[in-house]
Amino acid sequence: TDVTCQVESMDKVDCHVGDQSSCEAAGCCWKPVGPNPGNLPWCYHKAGTVKACTLKSGPRQPFSAVEMQEVRALFEANLDIQGSGMVLAAPDHDAGPGGDYYFAWQRDGALSMGALLQTSGLGVDVETKMDHWLAWVERSYNQTDPNGDIMTEPKFVIPSGVPFPGGWCRPQTDGPGLRAITLMAYAEAKLDVKQRVMPMVQKTLDWVAANYTHNSCDLWEEVRSTDFFWNRYTMRKALLQGSVFVATDLQRASTYTAAAKAIGDALPGHVTSEGFVCESQNRCYDTATIEAFNVGDMADGMFGPLSNEVVQTLRGLTHYFCNAYELNQKAAQAGIPGVLYGRYQGDTYDGGNPWVLLTASVATLLYRQSLAVAKGAKVELAVSKLLEGLLGQEVSASNLLGAGDSILNRMKTFLTNGMHMNEQIDRNTGGPSSAQDLTWNYANVLKAMEAREAASAAVETMCNRDNKRTSGTPSSERHNQERRALRIKPEQPRSSMPSEA
Repeated sequence: TDVTCQVESMDKVDCHVGDQSSCEAAGCCWKPVGPNPGNLPWCYHKAGTVKACTLKSGPRQPFSAVEMQEVRALFEANLDIQGSGMVLAAPDHDAGPGGDYYFAWQRDGALSMGALLQTSGLGVDVETKMDHWLAWVERSYNQTDPNGDIMTEPKFVIPSGVPFPGGWCRPQTDGPGLRAITLMAYAEAKLDVKQRVMPMVQKTLDWVAANYTHNSCDLWEEVRSTDFFWNRYTMRKALLQGSVFVATDLQRASTYTAAAKAIGDALPGHVTSEGFVCESQNRCYDTATIEAFNVGDMADGMFGPLSNEVVQTLRGLTHYFCNAYELNQKAAQAGIPGVLYGRYQGDTYDGGNPWVLLTASVATLLYRQSLAVAKGAKVELAVSKLLEGLLGQEVSASNLLGAGDSILNRMKTFLTNGMHMNEQIDRNTGGPSSAQDLTWNYANVLKAMEAREAASAAVETMCNRDNKRTSGTPSSERHNQERRALRIKPEQPRSSMPSEA
């Protein structure tokens, strides 16, 4: 037996050869896999022949102010669609295997309106869109659902607002908690809507507190479980925030707190012995966990951005997608920093490609880590070693910022029509794939760039502070270099950026 063919499943990189004789003639290893739920390659590269991806990069701003204006315009064009208050998933009636995206998803709507509020502030236009969405939330729950419980209905017809009448993966239990989070954020930003928002928050969180163990489809609408990390972690946040929001209702607040504690007590069950966070028992490697770390964080020490569990998960997913996608392997071979991330191990939907929204979510996590370090957070030695492996250099706020930039800059390489973003990027060619102008993409890119702005400002403040203490020393010059790097704008148009080859 050729020992160079003894490669762990997660380390196998496809040679893209379809039969044994051709595979072996190409210098690759051949090992049939059956059953194969993880979609592992039968023909794969030998050990030691695959180069690891890197996130080693100095700060380099991914998007200019003008480009971000275009992103925001594309994003807001899908909000309050036809004046209905609903959020359009994508203006695409024929998105390949996904079919028609011209519907309003409960989950997408809550996340997108939350992103609007978070990244825009409360101007007149934003307030109008939020008011219309609030009216839609009220209207959506004030109807019967022929498919079952209206609280778990995933998508609605535009502009009528009736539940989608066709077959779908139901129920989906993450929507009520996500809606509650955005509703409470709106009430905090606009105090005079709290009285109107309160009944909707109570309705959604009463349901979550009573049904958080309910069987559900996952956020990708493909598998069912009672233990999705995404659902649990975001529900926990909704309930904890809700217990404060309804504080004068002592019984209700106590119920929410108790349910949040029960969910929190179950979350360590998602963590493997190595510290990796699994999405569920029937699907471990899933970047939904990264999105959950960003959306559900309460800054209370549970799965914080620099925790061992979060960093182990980031490391594991980076390693997997580096090996899984030809685009990532080409970048690694060429020494181009940055990784594109997909949904989960073995994904085959529309080819099983990198997703823009998830790639942006990973960048957001790195920016949050940068911000924490810049503000003085201590990194445990074991976590620091893991991050050093990812960064290819020492752990610093500036290097974490650069790592996030490397991801967004790599993703931006494949935008070929201004800032228009399809749901996916073809894993082999880099071409746009699946739904056009996916709203969730734009929401996550906006949030990523807001996180970057906060991290960049904190790094510059840190550099200024340290420079005063170490003026005239080598350390001072290093901080000056980092500060100058933070101000660098993109130097090249996309057409002249490094290719994926």
